[in-house]
Amino acid sequence: MTPSRAESRLTWLVLVLSLAASVWLVVHAKRAPRAVKAAPSLLGAVPAGPALLLTVDVAALGEATAIELLRAGGGALLGLRQTCGFEPLLGLRQVAFALPLAEAGQTPDFALIAQTTLDQEPVLRCAEAVIRKRGGNPVRSTLGDFRSVRDQKKPLGEIAIRSDGLFVLSGGQYFRDVVDAASGRFVADEAARERARKHAALRRTLEPAQLVVTLLDGPGFPVPGVHSLGASLGVGKDLELRGFVGCYSAAGCGEARLVFEKVKAELTQEPGLASLRDTKLQLDGAALELTGHLPREQLGPLLAQLLAP
Repeated sequence: MTPSRAESRLTWLVLVLSLAASVWLVVHAKRAPRAVKAAPSLLGAVPAGPALLLTVDVAALGEATAIELLRAGGGALLGLRQTCGFEPLLGLRQVAFALPLAEAGQTPDFALIAQTTLDQEPVLRCAEAVIRKRGGNPVRSTLGDFRSVRDQKKPLGEIAIRSDGLFVLSGGQYFRDVVDAASGRFVADEAARERARKHAALRRTLEPAQLVVTLLDGPGFPVPGVHSLGASLGVGKDLELRGFVGCYSAAGCGEARLVFEKVKAELTQEPGLASLRDTKLQLDGAALELTGHLPREQLGPLLAQLLAP
């Protein structure tokens, strides 16, 4: 089946820039660029075996990168200072975003987990203020070492923060699973542990990099014949793109390569994406490897185009 244009854009986006929607997480980072792995304690808060795992080393991104990302987001990425008295995004250091495995047609849960420099009470008050501003009724709870806030009128999501600054935004059972994982109480089955091992192996091929995403096969997987996708973005003097596609067979990877090359050709015709023309896809048996280097100054236009509706 030929993928729709929307599906094609999503597929290439996962392969090349690892969920550009996560860009808002890295705005206003202040340290000099360096490639550092996500802290083990942060990854330990992710319940074993997600379908998708994205990590962003916010602290390793420089101020120049933050300015580009802010421009790419149209300057609308912050804005809680008036409500909360401070900007919570400025306290982010490392971030993980996870989607658990979901049945076909089911809206998946998600979790945003962050290591921050934030204190509990200001974050809780900020969440309460935002909920009230939207007409909700905030209620607090204590879950082990975490203190949480949710909207009693619309209990679709919940935020929690621990005294060491570990922050969680999630909902439903997955929220409880994340809290349990962060506390060392989550018990995974063998299938979940096997998926966790696959994520870890895939991440090792993509690191070091400030942004890393890995995606495993499951219901709704975007590319037939492919069992895993991974991509990373290293931000230094230049932008280093790396990607990996794992296939069930060499023939399947040959077909996947044609799909990705077609999508790449389409996207490079658009303003701001011509630089993707130099990325290369190398077929190696039942695997595809992507490599590319882009000028640092092209990051803003590239992300702006990928984030466009």
